[in-house]
Formats: sequence, structure tokens, C-alpha cells
Amino acid sequence: MKDLSECKTRLASCLGEKARSDLARLLYIRTLEFITPIALENSFDVAVVTNSSEAINIASAFKTQIIEEPPFGTLSTAVNLASEWACINKYDRFCVIPADLVAPDQQEMKEFLHSKAIVTICPSVDQGTNALMISPPNAIEFHYGHRSSIAHFNAAMMAGLKPVLMPFESLSFDLDHTDCLDRAFSIVPEFREVCK
Repeated sequence: MKDLSECKTRLASCLGEKARSDLARLLYIRTLEFITPIALENSFDVAVVTNSSEAINIASAFKTQIIEEPPFGTLSTAVNLASEWACINKYDRFCVIPADLVAPDQQEMKEFLHSKAIVTICPSVDQGTNALMISPPNAIEFHYGHRSSIAHFNAAMMAGLKPVLMPFESLSFDLDHTDCLDRAFSIVPEFREVCK
């Protein structure tokens, strides 16, 4: 999780820095509120990769583990760090979800988490990767960025694995681009309020 003041820069053409920061904070809190009970119910652990003191404070309220992120790096670097942490701590499965899902559905998330595939991918609307689960945590290299779901699918195939796509509607909708705002506002009116 980036510093909240540095989040949602792709929305800069229509939202000021405070609105973007407030929106990122709300999305992050909603993500932790969403995933924490599911993790408890299924005996999963939750960790956040960040070096942001505010993100750490928020995560601490949810008793979430913190993986300290170096000050500069990419999403792939952060996920690789978390994967290494998961391996060191003897986790046999590893799931990555972003902190900007608009309105994730519990049933879809549970179904995703219970996939038996070695690599399970939920692509975003623009073919990014909105949820990725792998077993073991270092089964593939991470390729976050433009059309990363395709890159992750191909990385699994090249590793001789059989990736499974689970394109769940609620997990595929993240708030990355300005053309997503109206739909997000209609689904979660609270987002419009924090963006004022």
C-alpha cells in the first residue's frame, strides 16, 4: 500500500490530491473491513505490504500483519517481497488483492480463495490482475502492470502450470481510471462524498 497521498494519481485529471487521498483511504479501510472477517472465518492470515505510517496505523486496527516495503519500488517488487515473506513463514498458498476494489462480493471472494488450482487469476476490467492466488507462493514471477493478467497467465503456462481464470464481476471492478468514477459513485455513494 503506497502512501495515501501518492495513490490514485490516474484520477488526477478530475480529482484533487486531497480527494484522491481520502478516496484511497476509504478504499483501503473498506478492503480491510471486507477481507478480515473472511480471513478469520477461513483461518487465513492477512498482511499488508507498505512503508506508509498511516497505512500501518490503519492496518494495525485490524490486527493485520505488516510487511515493510522499501521506499521505492513497483507493485511487482512489493508482491515479490510478500511472496518471499510467505515462503519464509511456511505459507503454502498466497493471495494478492488490491486495496481499490469498489464493491467486492463475499461469496465470490470465498470461491476464489478456495480454488484448488496452482495459479488462479481474476482479471480486472482492463485485463490487469485484481486477484491472484498461487501455491506455492513463489510458483511464478510477478508481472504487474498493463494487461498483467495475461502476463501472469503466460508466466504460469511457461512454468508448466495450468492457470485458472475466475473473472468474477465484483472482483474485476477496481477504481483505477476516471471512466470508472461514475459507476463507482453509483455503487458506493460514500465514494462521491469523500471526493467532494
